[in-house]
Amino acid sequence: MTHICRFLILAFVWLSPQVQGPADSDQIWKDFLTWFRAAPLGGNPVQAYAAELQKKGISPEESRRQSETIMRLLAERPEGVAVLYDKTYSRPATGNPEEDGFASAPSAFLMEAARGLKPAAALDAAMGQGRNALYLAQAGWKVTGFDISELGISAARASAEKQGLHINAVKASYDTFDFGADQWDLIVMTFAWAPVADPGFVRRIRASLRKEGIVVFEHFIRDARHPYPDLVRPLEPGQLKNYFSGFQIERYEEVDGLGDWGGPGSRLVRMIARK
Repeated sequence: MTHICRFLILAFVWLSPQVQGPADSDQIWKDFLTWFRAAPLGGNPVQAYAAELQKKGISPEESRRQSETIMRLLAERPEGVAVLYDKTYSRPATGNPEEDGFASAPSAFLMEAARGLKPAAALDAAMGQGRNALYLAQAGWKVTGFDISELGISAARASAEKQGLHINAVKASYDTFDFGADQWDLIVMTFAWAPVADPGFVRRIRASLRKEGIVVFEHFIRDARHPYPDLVRPLEPGQLKNYFSGFQIERYEEVDGLGDWGGPGSRLVRMIARK
């Protein structure tokens, strides 16, 4: 299992959810981000931060309260996840997803889904370092990708330049990216933590697709082996088809496999849906 998912799961298990509402949440968040940006990568940063607080004389009860606040805000504020990914992408890649913490090869499911399609306008949502965007650009697609990680975007641009490809790489979150209207022939969301449970988001996706445009989606299903927290936005079995009920579902499967950010035996959902 990659260290990103390991951190999220361990933090989720370590912290039992409690009601939060202190007025100092913003300061707790600011202090944590300052510490996190300078901290070494590895282990569980929320737990490490709590230990650091206790070294400074903060009580275990108060450090736990602050840790619970941080976990809640990680799910609400994208800058925390951006720091996590920036730190991950700052390490030299080995090509081994288990060691690197991310996949560098294009998604096999995407390659299969795109085979035979006429290249046109494609969007890679939460593109990371651009492995899927670069594959599509090489196949002749006009590609735009966005991500919250500045280092991910920079790596994607550098790889495109090295390969003589062009991609439009944008630093943005799901909330800030302009999907537009009738703009895309293909939208890719592979382990992208996309907020598909939000009907408004799915409507934005649908409106941004051109006639007969398709969505290629791959993500985790929540199961007992990997109790992903809500931050990862795992899906329940059968749930995705309901969210995309206004689309023509051309392929849908739930299988065991190796997810980009998870370990062997992860339960995955894969879908191809057409507008």
